[in-house]
Amino acid sequence: MKKIFVLIILIISFFSCHDTGKTSKENQTIKKDTIAIKKDTIKKPKYPYFLNIDFLMGKFNPAKHPRFVRIEDKYTNKHNVYLDKAAYHSFLRMYDAAYRDGFKLMIVSATRPFNYQKGIWERNWAKRKNIKDPVKRALDILKFSSMPGTSRHHWGTEIDLNVLENSYYAKGEGKKIFDWMTENAHKFGFCRPYTAGRPYGYNEEKWHWSYKPVSEIYTQYARENMKDDYISGFKGAETAKKIQVTKKYILGINKKCFK
Repeated sequence: MKKIFVLIILIISFFSCHDTGKTSKENQTIKKDTIAIKKDTIKKPKYPYFLNIDFLMGKFNPAKHPRFVRIEDKYTNKHNVYLDKAAYHSFLRMYDAAYRDGFKLMIVSATRPFNYQKGIWERNWAKRKNIKDPVKRALDILKFSSMPGTSRHHWGTEIDLNVLENSYYAKGEGKKIFDWMTENAHKFGFCRPYTAGRPYGYNEEKWHWSYKPVSEIYTQYARENMKDDYISGFKGAETAKKIQVTKKYILGINKKCFK
């Protein structure tokens, strides 16, 4: 009788352990499937949390923005100028590489907020008071200067280097610097947005370089969200829609700077 009882206990224990093991495996499978589903459904945001129209248009203070850092005096001839952190750190590496090859890269312009750009624009607007047609007046300024709210310099990804004259880069030291940048800037993430031969937009600027890993994200955001109707708050702003500033100037860049 005792043998039969022991046998029954062993049989019950066997099936109990078997079911427990099966349940445990099933639970593990369900857990793995749940994790997989979560990974599939939780996607990274398409754009950084701070990126909106106000940011794109330079309506913020770079000195207080966590994405920006002050440029050390060693690298610029301006005071209290800022740059996107990633762009700045990459510039420092490029600066060192150029210096080892005998060239000094000096930042003469970096981040320009909306009101700073407004000052530049309205000074140029006043100088051209003899041009009565507002569209022609704006187009003349747009050869080299951006409307406030449309400048890539708002983003902290753009730097103007050394001398703001194309002729400087045609010979001598200027040409050597330009040739070095043309050959090496891409190694550090920089490209030249305003090259010659584009169908429309600003004139060529051999001094202007853009940090592509960040600026191409902002360019795509502008393509999807920016409208000429948003451009306002300065003299001549009403011409933006007629000129198609978003299409022809914000997006009218060298294709190598945008995917």
